[in-house]
Amino acid sequence: MSNDTEKPAPESVAHQLRAAVDKVQEEAGKAMDSLVREGGKLRDQTLKLAGEKVEEMKERVDEARGMVENVKTRAVDTLDNLEQLFEERVARALKRLGVPTRDDVRGIAKRLEEMNDLIRGLAENRRAAGPAAPPAEKDDLKLISGIGPVLEGKLNGAGITTYQQIAALTEDGIERIESEVINSSGRVHREDWIGQAKTLHLEKHGKAI
Repeated sequence: MSNDTEKPAPESVAHQLRAAVDKVQEEAGKAMDSLVREGGKLRDQTLKLAGEKVEEMKERVDEARGMVENVKTRAVDTLDNLEQLFEERVARALKRLGVPTRDDVRGIAKRLEEMNDLIRGLAENRRAAGPAAPPAEKDDLKLISGIGPVLEGKLNGAGITTYQQIAALTEDGIERIESEVINSSGRVHREDWIGQAKTLHLEKHGKAI
């Protein structure tokens, strides 16, 4: 075997080394790209999972908030029912003791107000009908056609004893007399008590009303 075995040329060795380096770089680039892709997938999965957890947490928070509102509503309703039940029991207890309740007091106040209105109305009608106190000299009201002894007694009892008082009657006074004294509607105008009273007053006292 000859010692002059052919040795590869330096250029060939360099070429092979370069090719090997390029191969290694290519494989390293592929591995890097693969790692980048895997990292991106992992990041996307992590973000997606985080988003799902956030939505889940939001749903749980909303659910918890709804439960709290429901409990608050029930608590308010329960308090209202307890308050009403307490008031009813107190009212029953006061009624058994003979103590007037708030509604009883309101009813009494309302009736008192109605009575005051009625009294004021009667007082106004009495003032409109003329002075209640009889004058020093009474007139014979029976001389008015339509007034007999019975009606004269009723009129005197209501404080009407003179022609002047009858002649001065207003519509309110006439209505009061007809409804409360003589119990005959329309009679004063129908029998012309006012005109007759003016005439009789003029004849007796010489003065026109």
